[in-house]
Amino acid sequence: MSFDVEFDIDPMVKRLDALRAVQVPFATSLAINNAAKVAKKDLQGEMRRVFDRPVPFTTNSIYIKYSRKDDLYARVGLKEFQGKGNAAADYLLPQIQGGPAYATRFQKSLREFGYLGKNEYARPTQSDFLRINQYGNVTPGQYTQILYGLQAFRDSSAFAYRKNAKKKRAPVISAIRTGEANIYRSRSLFPGIYLESKKARENKESALFWFGKTPNLPGKYNFRKIGSESIIKNWDKEFESALDKAIATAK
Repeated sequence: MSFDVEFDIDPMVKRLDALRAVQVPFATSLAINNAAKVAKKDLQGEMRRVFDRPVPFTTNSIYIKYSRKDDLYARVGLKEFQGKGNAAADYLLPQIQGGPAYATRFQKSLREFGYLGKNEYARPTQSDFLRINQYGNVTPGQYTQILYGLQAFRDSSAFAYRKNAKKKRAPVISAIRTGEANIYRSRSLFPGIYLESKKARENKESALFWFGKTPNLPGKYNFRKIGSESIIKNWDKEFESALDKAIATAK
């Protein structure tokens, strides 16, 4: 005894073609985006490894332009615009490819008003009178106070500071340009920015910044290499996971 089994495969082929047409692009886009998220985390981890206590602004400066199933392309990059502040893409570039340290707004102001030469840079000292935040950086308020004392504002922020400064006496700030070093008879001073207070002088802590040549950075944060290696390492796993999800949710 026997019987024949007959099956029309055409509907199944059409179903599989439809599934592939819809779900594979979805899975690919999902995998691209998930791999980009992992790469972002790896890049942030590298920041914390190579930099000393990077501020949240820096670690959060990595963005993702996400893929869509009709546009299988994602981008992981550094933010290029930041209102009045310094954009991460600018100040991190020397750390990525090496070269002269980026001139921040503070440095640019000192140069524009003639306190710094074109190839000079102001470096903070170890003075106890220099206000430092939890990340080991000079506070924004300290920078503002110094620029106000030197009358070296390049924008309207001087007006806001002047209004608040009237509430209490602002400390006297002075600067010695490179060509003016050691011309004072009362004391020998190196080029830099000084806090003119009796207590600071008595403790030999009046120097807040030294002036010198712009430092050249070695390029220790290999953004492209870390990101690319992360994508390559995690792609197969992310695509397999995304494809499984796409098939499981297919209708």
